Amino acid sequence: MSTMLKKLAKVTEILVIVCLTTVYCFWNGAPINTCLSSATFHTKVLNETHMGQYLPMNNSEMNYTLTVSKLEYKNLTLPKMKPKQDYIRVTLRAAPNDYFRGFFVQATRADFPLEAINRPAYGTFRPLDANSQARRCRAAVGGVGGITHTNNRDKNVVSFDWYPPASCNLGNVQFVATVVKQYNEYWVDVRSPNVTGIGFQGERGILCQLYNDPFNTGIQQEVIRLLSQQQQQQGQQQGQQQQARTAG
Repeated sequence: MSTMLKKLAKVTEILVIVCLTTVYCFWNGAPINTCLSSATFHTKVLNETHMGQYLPMNNSEMNYTLTVSKLEYKNLTLPKMKPKQDYIRVTLRAAPNDYFRGFFVQATRADFPLEAINRPAYGTFRPLDANSQARRCRAAVGGVGGITHTNNRDKNVVSFDWYPPASCNLGNVQFVATVVKQYNEYWVDVRSPNVTGIGFQGERGILCQLYNDPFNTGIQQEVIRLLSQQQQQQGQQQGQQQQARTAG
């Protein structure tokens, strides 16, 4: 199977992932193939027949920061650039003498509204210790798109590496986190500084277009068309090879 066909097949697989769920009520991290939904909140029992909600805390009262090791990511197809040579280290940190227990972080378009259902997820995360694990997001075309906790122990700081997709200009990227201290005490929309892509030229390829606009049905249909075309070509080649072996 060609590299392009493998990529398109993976994209098609990801396009059918439609589940969104919360992350903060799972002590061992967000479930596989899920992303943070800002429309869902922790519930509380009011009486025998009614449920209430624990709303997110006010970010002005937050003791957490999300920082990045640098403010740019590079085009990995530039001369002398090796695959996965360029990455950004992302760090979630609590103030001294404070802590958090759960978290979910994803890379998305800078300043994109958290409540938007078409929020894209970019790139691949790699955990650096046993406190974090990668998770695929709904819109993470071609790779893992988020990272979450593995346990509910108190944590003061956690770091992980983020790799941008090769040769794809995402524009300005921002890391966004949900941070959980206790079930009834959590913060959403914790953001890092913006990160800018450098060294990109020319038009975006079809897969990069889908990365930037993963819910665009026109682009989705074009990707599926190309996948079908690739599969037909591969089938024809296999048939011709079989005929040649039979004739020989």
